[in-house]
Amino acid sequence: MSRENRYLSKNESGAIGIGAMIIFIALILVAAVASTIIIKTAEELQQRAEATGDDTRDEISGKITLVGAYISTEAATSTEADGITLIVQLSAGSDTTLLTDMSYFIVCDGGTTSDVNTDDFSGATDLAGTALVANSVDAGETFLIPIDLSATSTTGACQPSVGDEHEMRVIIDGGGETYAQLHYNGVEAGDTIV
Repeated sequence: MSRENRYLSKNESGAIGIGAMIIFIALILVAAVASTIIIKTAEELQQRAEATGDDTRDEISGKITLVGAYISTEAATSTEADGITLIVQLSAGSDTTLLTDMSYFIVCDGGTTSDVNTDDFSGATDLAGTALVANSVDAGETFLIPIDLSATSTTGACQPSVGDEHEMRVIIDGGGETYAQLHYNGVEAGDTIV
């Protein structure tokens, strides 16, 4: 048996080194592109999660809690109520909120657009009935909202009688919404309706 020794020439040895270098660089480029895509996807997921968390926090904490409601003014005929007062509180964890960013919407028994009473909370008072000096309220602060339901109301007549029910929504601009059903078992001053 004869043994043949084969030796690489200088040119062949260099070609193998260049081929290995090209493959190595290609692998580095592929890894860089893949890592860029993974990092970009992770960033987008983080931004979406933060936005969803902020929206959820605003929906849960950025809303009004209805503590109670009562008839504050009865009509001269005593068969209808002219005004109600809401006892409300800004939910825990809420940011300081302007009174003009809070509004209510009451739909009367008729349910037509002419039977709607709506306004903002600019007429809010503290629990003693004194108008709030600040234009905003803090989380956990309890205050009163007087609502005029009389026939001469500028926000919409919605006079309830005994047995009536109203749908009420309290909305904070950029925050959550509170829903309540108002039941009028009586229309004398001081009767509770929630």
